Amino acid sequence: MSRSLSYLLRVAGLATVYYAAARIGLSYASIGHSISLVWPPTGVALAALVAMGYRFWPGVALGAFLANAATPVSLPAAAGIAIGNTLEALAAAYLMRRAGPRPRLDVMRTVRTLVLAAAPLGALASASLGVATLWASGELPAQTVGSALGVWWTGDVLGALVVAPLLLVWAPAAPSRSGARGPLEIALLCLGTVVAAELGLGQLFSYTILRQVDYLYLLFPFVIWAALRFSSRGASLMTLTISAVAVWHTTRGAGPFVAGTATGTLFAAACYLAIVAITGLILAAAVAHERESATEALRHREEQLRVALDAARMGIWSWSAEENRITWDGTMRQLYGLAPQERVTTYEEFLNRVYPEDREFVDASIRRALADGGRLDYEFRILLPDGRIRWIADQGRVLPGAPGRLPGMTGVCLDVSERRLAEDHLRQAHRMESVGRLAGGVAHESNNQMSVVIGATDFILRRTDLPEAVREDVEHIRRAADRTAAVTAQLLAFSRRQVLKPQVIDLNDLVSHFETVLRRILGEDCTVLLRLAAEPVRVKADPGQLEQVLLNLALNARDAMPRGGVLTLETHSTEITGASAEFPPGVVVSPGHYALLLVSDTGHGMDRATLGHIFEPFFTTKGIGQGTGLGLSTVYGIVKQSDGYVWAISEPASGTTFKIYLPLTTEEFSPPRPSGEVRVAAAGQLILVVEDEEMVRKMAGRALLDAGYRVMEAESARQALDLLANAKEPCRLVLVDVVMPGMGGQELAEKIADLRPGIPILFISGYTDGEILRRGLLEPDAAFLPKPFTADTLVRTVRDLLEGPTPAHAGG
Repeated sequence: MSRSLSYLLRVAGLATVYYAAARIGLSYASIGHSISLVWPPTGVALAALVAMGYRFWPGVALGAFLANAATPVSLPAAAGIAIGNTLEALAAAYLMRRAGPRPRLDVMRTVRTLVLAAAPLGALASASLGVATLWASGELPAQTVGSALGVWWTGDVLGALVVAPLLLVWAPAAPSRSGARGPLEIALLCLGTVVAAELGLGQLFSYTILRQVDYLYLLFPFVIWAALRFSSRGASLMTLTISAVAVWHTTRGAGPFVAGTATGTLFAAACYLAIVAITGLILAAAVAHERESATEALRHREEQLRVALDAARMGIWSWSAEENRITWDGTMRQLYGLAPQERVTTYEEFLNRVYPEDREFVDASIRRALADGGRLDYEFRILLPDGRIRWIADQGRVLPGAPGRLPGMTGVCLDVSERRLAEDHLRQAHRMESVGRLAGGVAHESNNQMSVVIGATDFILRRTDLPEAVREDVEHIRRAADRTAAVTAQLLAFSRRQVLKPQVIDLNDLVSHFETVLRRILGEDCTVLLRLAAEPVRVKADPGQLEQVLLNLALNARDAMPRGGVLTLETHSTEITGASAEFPPGVVVSPGHYALLLVSDTGHGMDRATLGHIFEPFFTTKGIGQGTGLGLSTVYGIVKQSDGYVWAISEPASGTTFKIYLPLTTEEFSPPRPSGEVRVAAAGQLILVVEDEEMVRKMAGRALLDAGYRVMEAESARQALDLLANAKEPCRLVLVDVVMPGMGGQELAEKIADLRPGIPILFISGYTDGEILRRGLLEPDAAFLPKPFTADTLVRTVRDLLEGPTPAHAGG
């Protein structure tokens, strides 16, 4: 009942409004009692059915019938006219609603539908049925049917174009974009339009010179102004104002539209008002379209910017120095770890969230930018509420303030913590590589000198006439030389230039067999736990070097657990497909299948600063004389030379875990290598020793002489070629240093092959074969003996070359 009552009340209200508008239109009837140039009810009916729905058509029919029944026409004629008016409203509303369920006159499609379809076709239906009804009932003479049809159609079209837009755009509430000035401006526009209309349409001035001016053009600027400022609302209001003044004067026989005939007068007035209405509506729709397009483009760009900033985790900030007010967006609050309800509103609150050691730097940077009026570009640390420290990159610029006022600033912030960690890791990698190259060079020179020292001590210790005190001193020298050679070997391991003998092994077996050694190293107060993979973990590496890795890690763990603890060794097979959170920032691991060896202790752990240096040679946290600082650098070098990766995870009081990744292999297990036998040398064979270091050359020559060989010595490649060319008997072997001034060992070997084909050549160098091959100084299958070497090693290697096939590695 409530819905029905509401519906009936609305129908009655529509009928009442239609009746009132019809009475206004009938007061201007120019043909008969029902045909008028002014017919606002058409606009009322069209707007009502478009806005409220088709079901309110009874209100149109009732209002139209009552309005026409109040004229002298018969009731059947009034009913026929009401039917025509109702059909007009339904047809026009249907066409308008096809443009959209909620037609908007600031949309060009809706305006085109109103102007080209709804208004003219609906008016044609009403005019045709209404004129036919009046003619059939004898109310309209036959000779006036044509003019009556034109006036009726024109009046309804003007009603649709003038009244309907006004009701459609002003009925719904819309916020004013002009604030309090909007109504005042509209009122002034209406007043100006009335004055201009009176000036033109009323022809207030009769001066000859003013009559030459067409005052009708004075009204268009008001329509254009209203359309530009207030869109379809302003345009429809100005159109109604102009129409009211024009109809008022035209119906009284005044104004510029009055012609010799009534038809001419109606045609002139109708054309002018239609052009005014159409101009205002089209201009308003076009302006609205451009505004919406610009707004949509701006919104789209803002959305793209927001998405890009969110993707980059960049926050936007602004600061008014005059008011000391800071504004942050949501991303900025996330970067600083703020809860949704938390706000940072002042400069002091911002500084309080900066890491204490960086506050002075941040404050100085901002004040310098304010003073210079330039850009802000710096990085600093912030302290999150949970105690974490993050790095922030801040870029901004100064916004000039009004004269006499402090400027402001705006900019963006980006979390660069991961980048800073990656840069630190890259710097460390570069530092490690530089130290490795230095270590390799130092090892080369040390190997040369230790070859002399070890060889000389061997010669001295062979003597039987040495006093015991002298022998004891020489043994001290030999032990010092051996220790120096061991340190050199560790340097070579770190620099990845030592000789490896890789073979296929099961990592589980290696760890299991080494468990006894680990227990002995750690002592009774430490426990060793093995958590080995159920399946074999097959890798290709030097087992002796991997045992060295385990030994060094165990020694470090023992020092970290002075009161006892647990050392855990785990093995797994894993697959790496890309970046993973378990890898340190900046570490790039090649995808593939890996064996993972974890060595964990429950010791005192390390802080982040210590972790950044643990793999550097000679870095140690132990006291003087308690370590060389080469243990972990050796681990690093062995793992890297085995194509693996190693890093540590540790925190103070939380122990340390070393993760070692080694590539898995599908090769079969390597058979054990047979030990070589020492063969007896043929006495008196001639050997050429080519070495630019005199002491090394003398030591090698003496070792060979003592073994029964005859020796020629050359300090350069050129001298060696001369000796070979002038030798009276064939030389059986050439011992040559790889790196020499002028002509190197490989080039000398090629010339010897041309001069004396078939002579075996044994290369020696303070560099390892890996470094020699990397630098392209030696062929891969060349016989090679690294320094330092003992006299026995040199003699045994020479015998192997003279009496057997040439191996790729002649000795070690």
